[in-house]
Amino acid sequence: MKASSEESPTLPKTSEHPKDEQGNYMNLFAQINFEEVPHIEPMPESGILQFYLSPVDDMYGLDFDNPADQKNFRVVYHPNGGKDESDLVTDFSYMPDLGDEYDPIVQEAKMIFNLKFAPVPAEDFRFEDMVKIDLFESIDHPDYEDLYELYSEELGAEGHKVGGYPYFTQQDPREKGDPTGDYKILLFQADTDDDIELMFGDSGVANFFIKEEDLRKRNFTDVLYNWDCC
Repeated sequence: MKASSEESPTLPKTSEHPKDEQGNYMNLFAQINFEEVPHIEPMPESGILQFYLSPVDDMYGLDFDNPADQKNFRVVYHPNGGKDESDLVTDFSYMPDLGDEYDPIVQEAKMIFNLKFAPVPAEDFRFEDMVKIDLFESIDHPDYEDLYELYSEELGAEGHKVGGYPYFTQQDPREKGDPTGDYKILLFQADTDDDIELMFGDSGVANFFIKEEDLRKRNFTDVLYNWDCC
């Protein structure tokens, strides 16, 4: 992953640089080269996936009423991965300096991916259907009053990741029996990271979710984006 308001995207000359609803060129938030990621189904095995955010939107590109509306954020997939540098845009001088007042990214960073297994976090909207335990049962423990506190503390889902289960500081925006419940796959999660001064709001976390059928078709036009904070 590359995450920076200063980092230039891998942009083929045949592709347009995404713009927000005001016509501003969006900043690259993160890009993932799937050739560098341990493969998990149904993620791509190659290509570059990019996440863009509006540089002037104080909600970091999120429309809380319609979190899948990509007017101020954008998810773009380049299946060829930009392997031929002669086919890539190299001059980004057309992008004006709009400042970074609303940009959650301050520094460039690179992520090294490792394949891990993780439990379902208690905040996931599918938890009760997948884990048949009563989390609010009282327990005899010197540090925790009930199983929920113990489970959340020891089996959380914090951190940057592709796939797996999400972490929330508030609650899962997806609901069972609602259209939001169709976005079952965590496409990408970016968590607060003090080392690179990455933060959404007050120690927040950002999640991008996608429907399985869209991911298998490599269709990234319908992605549910959410962030919350303490």
